[in-house]
Amino acid sequence: MPNGSAPVAMERLRELTVPELYQRNAFRLTGISTTATRRTIRQQKQHITTAARAGVDLPAGELPVPGGRSAEQYAAAFDIIDHPQRRIVDELFWLWDAPDGDCGCDHELHRAHDAAVRAHARALDEELSGRAAPAEGEGSWGAAAAGWQRALGFPGFWDHLRHRITALDDRRLDPSALPVLEGEVCRTLVTPLAVLAAKAASPQRMIGNFGAWSWAGEHLLGEAVEQQLRPELDAVRAVLDRARDLHAENTVRAVSIVEKEVVPQLTRLRAFDTDGIRRPVAKLSDRTALLLNNCVISSGAGTPLPAGKDSRLLELALALAETEETSKIVTDNRKYLVLGSAVKSLEKVRRFLDEQKPGRAAAELRKHVLPQLTELRRSEDREKRQSAAKLADATAVLLNNCAVALSPASKPSPARESFDLLDEAAKLAGTRKTRKLVRKNRRQLTQHSRLGPYVVVLEATLSGLKSAQELLRGNKPDRAATELTERVVPRVKELRGSTTWKFRFAASRLSDQTAVLLNNCAVALVPEVTAPKQRSIRLLEVALTVAKRRKTHRLVTKNLTGFRYAERMYGNDPPSGLSGLRWSNPLADSHRYDDWQLSHLPPSVREALKRLSPEQRAEFLSRYRDML
Repeated sequence: MPNGSAPVAMERLRELTVPELYQRNAFRLTGISTTATRRTIRQQKQHITTAARAGVDLPAGELPVPGGRSAEQYAAAFDIIDHPQRRIVDELFWLWDAPDGDCGCDHELHRAHDAAVRAHARALDEELSGRAAPAEGEGSWGAAAAGWQRALGFPGFWDHLRHRITALDDRRLDPSALPVLEGEVCRTLVTPLAVLAAKAASPQRMIGNFGAWSWAGEHLLGEAVEQQLRPELDAVRAVLDRARDLHAENTVRAVSIVEKEVVPQLTRLRAFDTDGIRRPVAKLSDRTALLLNNCVISSGAGTPLPAGKDSRLLELALALAETEETSKIVTDNRKYLVLGSAVKSLEKVRRFLDEQKPGRAAAELRKHVLPQLTELRRSEDREKRQSAAKLADATAVLLNNCAVALSPASKPSPARESFDLLDEAAKLAGTRKTRKLVRKNRRQLTQHSRLGPYVVVLEATLSGLKSAQELLRGNKPDRAATELTERVVPRVKELRGSTTWKFRFAASRLSDQTAVLLNNCAVALVPEVTAPKQRSIRLLEVALTVAKRRKTHRLVTKNLTGFRYAERMYGNDPPSGLSGLRWSNPLADSHRYDDWQLSHLPPSVREALKRLSPEQRAEFLSRYRDML
C-alpha cells in the first residue's frame, strides 16, 4: 500500500455511509464473530453456503437483518470478510464481544463499543422499517450518540484495531490504514442521520437529533446534509430562475410558481439550520423575497394581482428576507403599499356612502383603513407619519359621515355603532374643523337618543289620527272612537309630559285635533234623538281631558251638556228614586228637572210645551238649547 493508503478500506467506508450501515455489515449478515479465524470462517462459509442453496433456514444471530437472505448475499458477505481492508471496516462497526487474551483491551471499552453499535443499529432499523423513532435525546438515537461518543473517547479504542490488523497478518493491510479509519469514522456515523433527514417529508424530528451528534463535528453533519440536499437546492434555483424570467410578462404566473413550488421547498430547507446548508438556503430565501417584492411593485404587462394579494406577498417576502438590506427594501415598499391601499379603501368608502350603504362603508373602514393607519402612524419615517396624519383626518370625516348615515333623524333612536364611530373619529381628527364637526354630530346623536322615544310616539299619534279620520269618512264612528281612545289619547298625554318644547307644542295641537275628532265621533254615534247617548257622553268626557284651546273646550262642553240633558229626558233608564207615575206625568213634575231651561221660555210657550209628549218636549228643548 504505497504512502500508507487504504483505498479498499476507503471504498468500503463509502459503501457503509448510508442508513443501511449495519444491515450491510458482513458479520451481522453471516452471524460470524469479528475475531473469527480464517479456518472458522472457511467452515462457516461452507456450512452457510450449502444451507442457503438448499433453502434451509439458518439460525439468526444477535440483531438479525430484517428480511430473508439469498446465497448470493452470503457469498458477497464472505468476500468482504476475506479481504482484510474491507473486513477491518466491518469489524469497526460490529460487535467486538469480550476481549481475548491477546487483545489486552479494557472490558469497559468493548462493552461501550458494543452498546453503541447495538443502539445505533436499532435506531437505524426503526427508521428503515417506518416505525416512529423516539424523540430527541431518548431511546436508540440518544443512546447511539452518547454510546459512540463514549467508545471513541476511550484511549485504547484505536489500539484494539491496531491489534486486529496485526492479528489478521495480511500484507494487504497494515497499521497505516488506521488514519483512514480514524478520519472517516465520524462521517460514516453521522451521514445516515443526514440522509434520513433529507429524505423525510417532515424533517423536523430527525433534525431534532442533530444536537446529540454535535460532538462528531458540526461541519461534518452540515457537509453531509448539504451533499444530500444539493439536488433539491439545484431544483429550487432552477424554478426560481424560471419565475424570475416570467415576472415581467406574467406576474400572476410568476407568483403562482413561487408560492406553489419555491416557498414549500424553502420552508422545508430552512429547517436544516446547520453548517453547509445554512448559507445556500439563506441566499435562496433572500432571492425569493426580492422576487416577490419585485412582483408586487412591478409595472410590467399582464394580469394584475388580485386585490389584497400584494400585501400578503410582501408579508411573505419579509418573512423570507435574510439580509438587512432586503428586509429594508421590503419594509419600505410595504409601507408605501399600505399607504396606497389605505387611499383605495377610502375611495371605496366614499363610493359606498354615495350608494347609501353606510354599513358596508363602516365595515371597510374598520377592516382595512384603521389597521393600515395604525401601522403608518407607528412608522419611523417622518414623511409617512405626515401622510398618515392627513389620511387620518379624512378618515375621521368619513367615520363621522357613516355615523350620521347609520342614525338618520327618522329612526326612533340612534344606533350604538354610530357613537362608536364618532368616538373613533374624535381620536383621528387632526384639524379643528373636523373636531368641531364630530363634536356637533355627537351632541345631535345624544339629543336624538334622548328624544327618540318621543319621535316614535309622535309618529304613532299622527298615524292614529289619520286612521281615525279615514274611519269617520267611511261612516265607522265606533271604530274611529276605539282608535282614538286606545291609541291616540294615551300617546297625546305622553307627549304632553315631554320636557322638550317642540314636543309639547305638537302635543297641544294634536290634543285639540283629538278632542274635535272625539266630539265628531260622539255626535256621529247618535243619529237620532232617541238613540242611547252614554257612549257619546264618555267620549266627550275624554275629549274634555285632552282639549287645550278655549274654542274646542266650549264645543265639547256644549255637546256634552246637551247629551246629558237628552239622556236624562229620553234615556232608556229612568232616574233612580222616581216613581212610575211621576215619570209618566211630565206636566206635573217636569219643572223639577228642567226649571232652568223652561224659565227662559215665554209663558205661552211653557204652557204649550207642557202639553207635548215627553219625546216631543225633549226634542224641542234640545233644539232650543242649540240656538242659545
